[in-house]
Amino acid sequence: MQTTRLNIFITPGSMSFLALESFARSAAWQFPDCECEVIKVPNVKSPKEAVEVVEQAKLNEPAVVVFCTPLEEVRDAFVMAGLRLRIQCLNALSPYVEAFGQALSASPVYQPTHSMELDQNYFRKIHAIEFAINNDDGKSQSSLEKADIVLIGVSRTSKTPLSIYLAYLNFLVVNIPLVSMSSIPKHLFQVPIKKIIGLTIDPSRLNQVRAERNNTMGVASDTQYSDLNNIIHELELADKVMKKIGCPVIDVTNKAVEETAEIILKHIKHTNSK
Repeated sequence: MQTTRLNIFITPGSMSFLALESFARSAAWQFPDCECEVIKVPNVKSPKEAVEVVEQAKLNEPAVVVFCTPLEEVRDAFVMAGLRLRIQCLNALSPYVEAFGQALSASPVYQPTHSMELDQNYFRKIHAIEFAINNDDGKSQSSLEKADIVLIGVSRTSKTPLSIYLAYLNFLVVNIPLVSMSSIPKHLFQVPIKKIIGLTIDPSRLNQVRAERNNTMGVASDTQYSDLNNIIHELELADKVMKKIGCPVIDVTNKAVEETAEIILKHIKHTNSK
C-alpha cells in the first residue's frame, strides 16, 4: 500500500518543540499509511511570520501547521492564512484550556505568560472561527441547523472572508457555493429564510476577479471558470435559487467585506426584532 508523506510544521510559543512534536506524531500514528515529516519553525512572533509559515506549508502539501502562541494577532494570522490557502492550522493549546475551564467553571488565563485572559467570549470566537473553517463550502445538514448565518452565492463573491469576519463577531456561519442545481443540498431549502443571505456581483467584475485568480494560480485565463458566458449562466442560476428561497440578496460589487458584513448585521438585527 502506498505511503503518504505528511509535512507537519510546528511553531511553539507557550509549549516546547518536544511537546508539540509528541502530540503531532501521536496523531499521525493513527494513520498507518502516513509518514510524517516534522518541520520546526522557531520564533514566530508576528502576523507576517505566521503567514509565511502557512505559505511554506502550502508549498509542501499535504501539510498541517500546529502552533501555540499567546499573541492574539499571530494566532489570528495563522487562522486567516490557513483558511485562505486551505491549510489546516491547529491551535494546540485551546481545546485543553477550554475543557479545563469548563470543568473548573472558571475563566482561565493563558499560561505561562499570563499575557492574555481567555474568557468565554474568547472561546466562543474560537469555536465560531473553527465552525466557519469547517463549513467553508459546507453542505452538512447538522451544520446548517446550527448556523446563525448561511451565505450563498457563486464562487468569488466574498463568501469565505465574510464567514471569517462574521465569525470574529461570534456568529456561526456556513457558506454554500451555487455551482449547479445538483450541487445544492436539498436541506438548504428547509433552513429558515431569516438565516440565509444571498450574494451576487456584476458579471464583468466577477470575470476580472476570476481571471486574476487564474493568473495567481498559474491557470490559463481562457478556462470555463473565468469565461464571461459561463459566469452569466452561473449568476442566472444563483438568482433563480435565491428567488426560490426568498432570501435577501446583497450586491458585493466593489464592496469591502466590512461593508457587506454591516449590511448583514443590520438585516439580522431587523429580523430578530420582529
